[in-house]
Amino acid sequence: MVFINLSHLYTNKIKNRKGIYMRIDLYPEKAQYLTNEIIKLMIEFDTPPTTEYQADLYITHLQDMIHKQRVSLTDQLCEIQLPGINTDFGGYGVELLVYQNGQLVDCCYTAFDVVSECSKAIRYGFLSDYSTDDGLDFRDVSNLRKFHINYVQYYDWSYRHDNLVSQKTIYNDMMGRKVDLQTVKNKIKQCKEYGMKSIGYGAIYAASREFYEKNKEWAFYTSTGDPFVFIDIFYIMNIAKNSPWRNHIIEEYAKAIEMVGFDGIHMDTYGFPKSAYSYNKEKLVKLEDEFYSLIEDAKERLNRITMDNHLIFNNVGNWPVNTVACAPQDAIYIEVWDPNNRYDHIQQIIKDARRECKDTKPVILAAYLKPFMEETQERSAYAAFFLTAVIVTNGGYHLLLGEENAVLTQGYYVDHSFMTASTSEKMRCYYDFIVQYMELFYDSELIDVSLTHMGWDNMEYKCLNEGWSVTGEEDRLWITLREKNNRKLISLINLSGNDNFWNQGKNKPPVTENLEMQVLVEKTVKGVYFISPDKDHGKVQELAYERKKTDRGWIITFVVPQIEIWSNVWIDLID
Repeated sequence: MVFINLSHLYTNKIKNRKGIYMRIDLYPEKAQYLTNEIIKLMIEFDTPPTTEYQADLYITHLQDMIHKQRVSLTDQLCEIQLPGINTDFGGYGVELLVYQNGQLVDCCYTAFDVVSECSKAIRYGFLSDYSTDDGLDFRDVSNLRKFHINYVQYYDWSYRHDNLVSQKTIYNDMMGRKVDLQTVKNKIKQCKEYGMKSIGYGAIYAASREFYEKNKEWAFYTSTGDPFVFIDIFYIMNIAKNSPWRNHIIEEYAKAIEMVGFDGIHMDTYGFPKSAYSYNKEKLVKLEDEFYSLIEDAKERLNRITMDNHLIFNNVGNWPVNTVACAPQDAIYIEVWDPNNRYDHIQQIIKDARRECKDTKPVILAAYLKPFMEETQERSAYAAFFLTAVIVTNGGYHLLLGEENAVLTQGYYVDHSFMTASTSEKMRCYYDFIVQYMELFYDSELIDVSLTHMGWDNMEYKCLNEGWSVTGEEDRLWITLREKNNRKLISLINLSGNDNFWNQGKNKPPVTENLEMQVLVEKTVKGVYFISPDKDHGKVQELAYERKKTDRGWIITFVVPQIEIWSNVWIDLID
């Protein structure tokens, strides 16, 4: 995590010989590692150390300690190299205990994941600043790497939406912003070094007025015969199979890959029109019937350049997921808007998308948090923590973070807001947590049984405290239950003192302590484990439990020690 300094314990301990307090950052060299790839962990002092420090490094996998070693820290930037891990999909926690003269002076944490393919776990972020001055400043990319962002959307990098790659190095985009194409290329190169995929923004049907005037027969029209225009700037072109525009925009995507170096394209849409007329009202086109083949054609064209290409298509307002879920793209990406304004809407969107793609692709939600633009940092921060918990609990990913500690508040990414240092620090803890325990949250075999196994006469799960819900009701503890053959996962989100509208600021909830739970078990219990990003940086705590005989079989009872915002308990069973 970012510069973890346990000041309440060690404030006066970690000083160099000049009496200057030092802070330490621990992070993986790359945002993500591939199967058997050498893993590098970076330990960075904010000022050069004037003495040698000793440190104990611990690597954990779920509840198991899998590696430990003693290291010496003498340089401002130290590197620890670990052998690659032969796994298809695994998350790992890292703890570093730093000693000076035998005295513990600091504790640092991070996480890393190992996958056989990058698209198995997509943590999506964004960049939007391509000024010349930013061309050699990679703090933004490095910061995203520390949040484990492995896919980066380059928002509004292009010259024109109908002519993506400018012949000039410096130009103004369609919104009048100055862009330096060399900066874009530099960022792509740096992302590649950090194991991150660079995804170029490319709207599927937006064109300039100038392009439209020269190609009116390529455009879409309303039922009154007028052209579709978005914010009086972008003319909507006909993406149907037989329209020349389709081949034109796909060739623009190919240029972005070949000439700029992007790893893929973010195929953006605006949510409208859902149906439109071709030129002279020759045909009424239902766009949802055309999107699949558009994605398919784009994929086929990019495959001719490189098989290692990545497409993400924007389902604005959750439309039309059903027709594109199985298209050849890396993820199901959904931009969330009203009327999907409650937490349970978020849950349902993810459930539906996972079902449509048969859990073969990550589900990413672009749910922009306007509180960072309208409310206090504290209420905005809690809104972000709650929304992150809800999305991940239900097996989704969130596009929110970008640049250097920036957050998205609206659809025009250039107008982003920023997290304070304290908010960023806790959010980074959350992202460490998500990566470390991704095998719990993104296990497609874990089935949600919340509505069928708890409440009324359902005794499989029971909360012995009052004030809970399995449907995300306001001012209650939201309990989500998922299980498979030998594992049960209980996720608890503390909505006490708050409403259930995801895009509104939130208060710090009163902490729930010593929550009593009861679970029906039909097999031998291997262990009961508690984790929370709000407690001890997500370290596993094994819980004591009591086994009791009932008229429905064996149950176990245990106490969840604390729920500040988001806590989880998993139970492992043995056949």
